Amino acid sequence: MNTAELEAALPNQLSVPAELTQPRTRKAWGITDATICQSEGWPDPWCAKAMAVGLAGFTNLENQELTIRLISFPDSDTAAQLFEGEGTPDEVGENPPGDEIDGFEIEPSEQAPTWSGKGINVREGSVTAKIEYTWAEGTNIPAERMKGLANMVAQLIQQAQNGKPPTASTR
Repeated sequence: MNTAELEAALPNQLSVPAELTQPRTRKAWGITDATICQSEGWPDPWCAKAMAVGLAGFTNLENQELTIRLISFPDSDTAAQLFEGEGTPDEVGENPPGDEIDGFEIEPSEQAPTWSGKGINVREGSVTAKIEYTWAEGTNIPAERMKGLANMVAQLIQQAQNGKPPTASTR
């Protein structure tokens, strides 16, 4: 997917969970300079083959944050060769969305010692998404939240790849 198609596939304020009331960023960049890709946290070998990267972020300014990063490649084979899963199938449930999927835990950091979360990497065709959802200790997050986000992102990518307006939502 090119830059414009990738940007269209990024979720918007109306497609993410309602409690994430504040958008942070929603932008895609073409890969004319690999440092843009690297600054978004993608591995060097991925950046060398990428066509575009995108970022969408949302928060409620209180106890939850969602970041979705997308990276597109020239074709599905390239994306599949680069996708590396480390999780187990039970981390993402039965019949997970996308062509490939991998779940991971987000541990508290020095900057946010009382925040943790979950993440999912999902590949749909020639695009890989990294979904990171973090929250403050004691925040009640619905059990199906991550699977809902992964489904939405995979559908948005699929819709954009098929030339349709991306309309998938978690709402």
